[in-house]
Amino acid sequence: MKKALPAPALGQAGTYEEVLREGETVLLILRARWPQLEGEGPGVRRVNRYYDALADRWKQRWKGPLLDRARAAAGPETPPWEARLDFTVTCFQEGLFSLHWDAAEDVGERRPHRVRQGDLWKLPQGVPMTLRELLPPRRWWRGPVLEEVRRQIGERLQAGEAVFYDDWPSLASRKFSPGRFYLTEKGPVVFYPVESIAPALEGFPTFSLARLTRQEEP
Repeated sequence: MKKALPAPALGQAGTYEEVLREGETVLLILRARWPQLEGEGPGVRRVNRYYDALADRWKQRWKGPLLDRARAAAGPETPPWEARLDFTVTCFQEGLFSLHWDAAEDVGERRPHRVRQGDLWKLPQGVPMTLRELLPPRRWWRGPVLEEVRRQIGERLQAGEAVFYDDWPSLASRKFSPGRFYLTEKGPVVFYPVESIAPALEGFPTFSLARLTRQEEP
């Protein structure tokens, strides 16, 4: 009988820091932090390889195209540009590992350029899961998701808690991607990119779908 592998654990994060200079001028300050699992088996190795490769792709971008731009923009009064990668674990229980990772590049503009991605893994297999797998089974599942998003936007607007673009009802549908989600202990969460359905001051507009999953519970 094949011996079961112990459950993976969250290990010490991978880290990277570097300051890129041209002579005495600091061009770029780079910082990265990415998740790593502790444990045995191909699933753990698969997840760790994924995030190692993710960090490498960002480092290649920073030390390639971004560095070229920083070099071209450098001047006596120009502060150094900064780039960073970080992550937040949102769920690690019952064989599920979810997080969102965020990359930001501060290139001297009014606001840094920010990117977010959510991930959900089934452990110990190391298999990615989709948003649809977390929702009650139905053929037309996007409709209830978008209806819940619009409901929450309406509530926030009515309470004066947030600002959205005037055409948010159509943008909520056009800008929605089922790949932009992560799992929390309360249920799945979907989010939108910065400035996609709301001004930049709102960051990444985020909406919990816990209400949808609760409705289907017996």
